[in-house]
Amino acid sequence: MAQPKKIIVFDLDGVLINSEEANYQAFAHGIEALGLPRPDRQSVISLVGLKATIMLEKLGCPTEKTGEIFQQFVKPFYLENLPRLASPMPEADQVLATLKDRGYRILACTSGDRPIQTAALKSVGLWDAIEKMQAADDSAYAKPDPRYLTELLADYDYQTLLHVEDAEVGIRMGQACGAVSIFAEYGYGSLPADLTVDHRLATLADLLAIAV
Repeated sequence: MAQPKKIIVFDLDGVLINSEEANYQAFAHGIEALGLPRPDRQSVISLVGLKATIMLEKLGCPTEKTGEIFQQFVKPFYLENLPRLASPMPEADQVLATLKDRGYRILACTSGDRPIQTAALKSVGLWDAIEKMQAADDSAYAKPDPRYLTELLADYDYQTLLHVEDAEVGIRMGQACGAVSIFAEYGYGSLPADLTVDHRLATLADLLAIAV
């Protein structure tokens, strides 16, 4: 009997990658380059999950300068300091290996740009576990638009779709695509009280009780 076709889609920052310090320092560096006061940590981390240019705008960067500040300050700082500031979430490699053994195809859907997220996955040793990734510079869409996720899934035939996120925009995107929604409570985001999810994770390893 054929095995069911199963896909699991992960957000990266705050779900598979512990990048809080890297994100905070990189975006704070960009805001300071504008001559603005250094933002507090929670103001930055609460925005992770949005596109970098939107994060910068919400942190006070003029809209017309977000691309420049990201390319000249945020991105270079992040890439240079990634090896010392980022790490995999606890047990991430074991969880991904177990999911693969259980027949899941493992994909990533991130709001970050491809060079940064590729470098991050390689830095923390998880790059080879990801079959395919959707990044901000791959698409005209962005979370929470469901088309951002359907582009990633377009070439796949599946019966089961699980989606692991730590941000409201990502959860809403996955739900619009009919995915089983799994909220990573250990991550950086929060959900409004009226947004219901199928499962919640206290740790990444808890996923193995759901993804059978």
